[in-house]
Amino acid sequence: MYFEKEIGQGRAFMELERRGGRFEIKRRGFVTRTKGRVYVQPQQATESPLIHDGSQTVLSTAQDARNSTITGTTQAGPSGSGQYLCVVLSTARTVSIASSTAGASFGTQPFYGVLQNKPRPTDAADVGIFGISKLVAGSTGILPGSVLMMSTAGGSTLNGTANIWASGSGPRIGMSLEAITSVGQVFTAMVFNAGQSTA
Repeated sequence: MYFEKEIGQGRAFMELERRGGRFEIKRRGFVTRTKGRVYVQPQQATESPLIHDGSQTVLSTAQDARNSTITGTTQAGPSGSGQYLCVVLSTARTVSIASSTAGASFGTQPFYGVLQNKPRPTDAADVGIFGISKLVAGSTGILPGSVLMMSTAGGSTLNGTANIWASGSGPRIGMSLEAITSVGQVFTAMVFNAGQSTA
């Protein structure tokens, strides 16, 4: 026989078994159970669902997306890496972190997707091309629902980041799902329009 009773934040239980014509305690204890919804940290970037390109590309030999502590070069992504930055298809099956050198309209190097890993030069690049992805903010004042573009600002510290879309500055690459309060903030966005070069 099994009995359970709710007490405070959990439930006490006791299991009896029959031995020689009488009941004796087999086991007993207390189980804590979480009630209600699980707490989610505010402004926590999430990712899902996201279609990946299946590592069809490699990172350019001229770039290194690993943490700055390894490379000595600081990118705009987490820990100074190239993770969650926009990439362009630079040559056959090769991606580069988007930069102002691609031109203000990104006419010759269209948006390909968002880098999900931290590859070394020529390592396989895992690129998210459509769906919910993390991105790095290149400016503040981005509100939920804002249409985004790749940053056209110079300097490696902003390369590959996302800003609010402006006419004539390149393709729309996605839509923010969160409010941005600081440059470099990792946020969640809906990513689309891979391959679009003008807007």
